[in-house]
Amino acid sequence: PPAPTGPPPVPPIALRFIGLVESPAQSQRIAILSDGRGIYQGREGDIIEGRFRILRIGVESLEMANVDGTGRQTIRLSGS
Repeated sequence: PPAPTGPPPVPPIALRFIGLVESPAQSQRIAILSDGRGIYQGREGDIIEGRFRILRIGVESLEMANVDGTGRQTIRLSGS
């Protein structure tokens, strides 16, 4: 008999990290993201497209997860 396989894997987050805006006065970083159809911006804790939460914004990457807490992923800055 076939072995049980479990739930299917969570699909990767289909966003690119294309830029970063830093405001020294507010000491916050704003990530600029794209999915090929649109441009999105957000700070740590913000929800993008109603599906993804920005967990941490670094200088060269950001960490995101699905709003239900699954599919945590690090996305590197692509710059384009």
